[in-house]
Amino acid sequence: MRATGSEPSFDERFECRDIDEGWAIDYASKRSRPVLHGGIDIPAPSGTPILAVADGEVVAMFDNHETAVGVRVFLQHAPDQTGKSFWVYSEYAHLSELPAFSIGQQVKRGDEVGKTSNTGISGKEARARAGNSSSFGSGKVRRDAIHFSIMYSDNPEYVVLRHNGGYLVPVGGRWMDPVAFYRNTPPYDSDSVAKLSASEKKVPIPFQTIGGELHPSASRLIWPYACTPR
Repeated sequence: MRATGSEPSFDERFECRDIDEGWAIDYASKRSRPVLHGGIDIPAPSGTPILAVADGEVVAMFDNHETAVGVRVFLQHAPDQTGKSFWVYSEYAHLSELPAFSIGQQVKRGDEVGKTSNTGISGKEARARAGNSSSFGSGKVRRDAIHFSIMYSDNPEYVVLRHNGGYLVPVGGRWMDPVAFYRNTPPYDSDSVAKLSASEKKVPIPFQTIGGELHPSASRLIWPYACTPR
């Protein structure tokens, strides 16, 4: 996992929700150990609908308020659902509650996967519960936001872990900068993306409007929040 410098580029005719905590940023100042951010955070008012970024299948759900990421859902996306040459896994975390999905259920791009919240506990709170008096972390109340992450693999198999709040691990999986996921062409791996020019790191973001209109109209992918006309 490494920072890439990728930035989302939104259609200026629309208001889209931007990232406030980026991919692979250093969280050492918030934790008592070295750790990088395995996704992006996009703030939004509590209750704002969070959208499936592509057609896919529900493969894991965790109703766990006692972890840093709280309530979360994982979707698996086949290559023909994203236009990529590999299998993709999208994670949506800090949901207010689990959606009325079942494992194996098919979802469509733009379906609501949950509502924005701030479920989960802070790293500081987790350490306090464990008897660690570390002063790392501000202790501030967290804002409402989605934690959105992307993993990918050439192998469609995966393992669902139930301990420590639960997680999904793709067989042969790798992390991807979620902004790089929206690139129309390779590269997608972080080492290669980091070597691109500044202009190449600006990634046009496809999206759906509040009314359900797709931009661009042929896109298989969308941003996890709907955009509104200015």
